[in-house]
Amino acid sequence: MADELNRVFLWGIPRSLTTVFIKCLSYVDGIQIATQLYADAFYFGPDAKRPVTTPHHPMGPKLNALLDGIYKSKVAASGVDPSLMSLESIRRILEAPYPGKKVFLCKDQAQYLDGRYDMLPKGFKYSFIIRHPNKVFPSYKKHVLGAQIADDMRTWPPIVLPPGRCYKELCDLVEYVRENIEPSPVILDADDLLQDPAGILSTYCSKMGIPYSSKLLSWKPGRDITSTWVGTKICMSVDEKDPAYRNVFESEGFIRPSPIPDLDSLPDDVQACVRYSIGYYEDLHRQRIVASR
Repeated sequence: MADELNRVFLWGIPRSLTTVFIKCLSYVDGIQIATQLYADAFYFGPDAKRPVTTPHHPMGPKLNALLDGIYKSKVAASGVDPSLMSLESIRRILEAPYPGKKVFLCKDQAQYLDGRYDMLPKGFKYSFIIRHPNKVFPSYKKHVLGAQIADDMRTWPPIVLPPGRCYKELCDLVEYVRENIEPSPVILDADDLLQDPAGILSTYCSKMGIPYSSKLLSWKPGRDITSTWVGTKICMSVDEKDPAYRNVFESEGFIRPSPIPDLDSLPDDVQACVRYSIGYYEDLHRQRIVASR
């Protein structure tokens, strides 16, 4: 690519405020947002990772029916058909020219790349957003249970919760980027952002080459801005009443973070996920950016 477009990746984990973050950045002058391309390819593309039925994971047919129902309900929506989304087609989308744009920002989650680092597009700066697992897993469990998946997270199949509980997959990608693309990728913590939006957002934008203005700290409620995003029919037709996105669409700015819940107050299955993940989180947390003053 010979263009001067500033291309930026934001990789996260479930329930780490990535959607509200890109809604905020959608108001940067000259930016183009792309969202959830790898996620929708993972579930609906030609190489989709569909669940199988085994004695350990007997819910395969139910999950397949759920995914088929989601796809059929979105076929008339605007956006890219997710059934056409291969890793190669995603790379073409991300490497394409975007005339008139100054910044191209793509957000996704590392587990959906499925370790295919060889298929990453060229010319991107990398950033990662993390959140404390004591907050992530209770929120993710509540979100997934809306789809009537088994109550105990420890029984969820890999298509719902990957073996590395999303944190290892993110750490693996950070390590790959550090060794092969850029030695100091930017890492930010979601609660730091909520605690000091101006400081963290301005620091992030400075490091990523994104124009910053204090006007980014507030925005209009609703999802009108999402019509400018590049995404598939699945993510572009999210119901504003969906509990997972309601707060994002109704928001007008960042809110103060809630306290981190005590581990002992969490259900046993959530505690197990936290214990597996906390070391990965703490490693990344030590490398996070702090506000420049």
